[in-house]
Amino acid sequence: MTLGEGEVHVQSVASDPRFALQAGALIEAWGRVGAKAVRHVTSGAPADLRFVHVPTLPAEAYALVGDGPIEVQCGDPSGAARAAATLFQLTRVPEGTPILPVVHVTDQPDLPFRGMMVDMGRNPHGPETLRRLVDLSWLVKANVLHLHLSDDQLFSWPSRAYPGLYSERAGWTWEAFEALEAYAVARGVMLVPELDVPGHSTILRREYPEVFGKTPTDLATSDAATQGVATLIAEFCSVFRSSAYVHVGGDEAYGVPVEAQRAFLNRLNEVVRANGKRTLVWEGPPLGEGDNKVAESVVHVNWNTVNFRAQAMLDAGYSVVNAAWDPFYVVDHYPRTMFTAVSLDRLYGWNPRSFAHIDHGYPTFAQPEVTTTSEGILGCLMPWWEGREENVLALCAPRLMAAAAGAWNRAGEQDFEGFLPRLEVQLALFEVLAGVELPKLPYADPAAEADNLAYRGRVSASRGAHQPHFGPERLTNGLDDRFDHFLGFPTQPEPLEIVIELRAPALVGRVVVYETAVGKSHELYELWVSPDGEAWERVGKTEPSSRGEANHVVHTFAPRRVAQLKLLTSGCHGLTFPSFSRLTEVRAYAE
Repeated sequence: MTLGEGEVHVQSVASDPRFALQAGALIEAWGRVGAKAVRHVTSGAPADLRFVHVPTLPAEAYALVGDGPIEVQCGDPSGAARAAATLFQLTRVPEGTPILPVVHVTDQPDLPFRGMMVDMGRNPHGPETLRRLVDLSWLVKANVLHLHLSDDQLFSWPSRAYPGLYSERAGWTWEAFEALEAYAVARGVMLVPELDVPGHSTILRREYPEVFGKTPTDLATSDAATQGVATLIAEFCSVFRSSAYVHVGGDEAYGVPVEAQRAFLNRLNEVVRANGKRTLVWEGPPLGEGDNKVAESVVHVNWNTVNFRAQAMLDAGYSVVNAAWDPFYVVDHYPRTMFTAVSLDRLYGWNPRSFAHIDHGYPTFAQPEVTTTSEGILGCLMPWWEGREENVLALCAPRLMAAAAGAWNRAGEQDFEGFLPRLEVQLALFEVLAGVELPKLPYADPAAEADNLAYRGRVSASRGAHQPHFGPERLTNGLDDRFDHFLGFPTQPEPLEIVIELRAPALVGRVVVYETAVGKSHELYELWVSPDGEAWERVGKTEPSSRGEANHVVHTFAPRRVAQLKLLTSGCHGLTFPSFSRLTEVRAYAE
């Protein structure tokens, strides 16, 4: 990007007919930040901003040229959508008129697949939330919003062929999905529908056993089930017309012979191809051979690198989407609010060739699988699994911004510290664009914490500190609710170090450390104190039984002068992955 001299006041926008929807979406976005009466005129009319067709530009590429009027050059509607997002971010609207700097830009993505998945098969996520996720995707130039529409708990697709599948609490109609598709098309966001089969198919088999069988193996092997799935895929394709893909699941098909799984995926691939789309599957059955190898046209989303390693996928001729647990997974399983998510700086620096896990029991925790080439890796997918609708924007907005930054143009990124100011600007823009207010860090009543010497003390962590809504500062905000915890990663193989500065050096004889405390979970840590940050003395250590029935451990010791506390934690055990710390609050008292 190069800046010219002057600025352009935009009162009218002209567009080639190919780009009318994208120009209209930009004008609508300007309206949300205070612009008034920007006219959308025909392509031949005079205008301050013009979207023009340049057929030599590749998909999603665009250029901004001219000193006024500004010319937006695009090869296809996706390029117009990316240009519109850039123009929106460059705009000032001081008195109702959009004002753009004179800029010269030539831009296109590094990777063609940049997406987020929302789990609509566990908890409802309604039309308003999905429109906001489209806004978010548009703003950060992510081009895929993957809809996990079915699972064992919820079926969010209002099928007309099989109406008994639909879960009323999902909150959708056929027409609402059609409206969302139109909204997404105008913003260059591809809605990718998923029917997860043959695993995660309880509702299909419970409601229509005569079609889908009684077991996952029945579903994977019967002609009737294949035809039933084909009917649902055809419904998807009639609504999500702009999508290049249909996702058919393929993961965790426990009990189904792998040969049957691969044969089933090949049959579904033929169905998807007949509908003019390309098939996406999760990493599922391992590589077969001959006629029992999944067709090479199928795109594999690698998330675990266990059943089918990423390098083996590439060697077998598959295109791959990187959705590795580390750094992409965001899991919000109730009641363990946000129990899987690596720190934001770790996500921001993601490498398309690296596939890692957050469980220290997996080999790829310590030694990620790094493929020999990035050729064949289409991009990334950030899955939002099992989460509740009220949490999705707060937890996922900054994370998608971080992931998409490197997927769009890694060479244009410098370092995480340089990214953070842009993140704040983007979050503020998103709040206005989507009409939401993202939650800020809460604090307890200061009067209630008057005796707590650690209240609002500065906290630093050796690793995993950058969690926008679950950062280490939550450890001293005076709230000990288990949903107000710090999510620190990794705590293995070396402990995570957390240092808390007291409000002022003081005599301390009691420290209370609160834990997430779900069931029999327990945090293993050592507590150290220091008068000056130089000399340290250990004053406490926990064991599996230290917490007992409480949600905290009280550490008492002979009073001494303390300026800083330090916890060395090996993570929360008994709660899925001990590679994460889930401490909630640390309080220090004079006695």
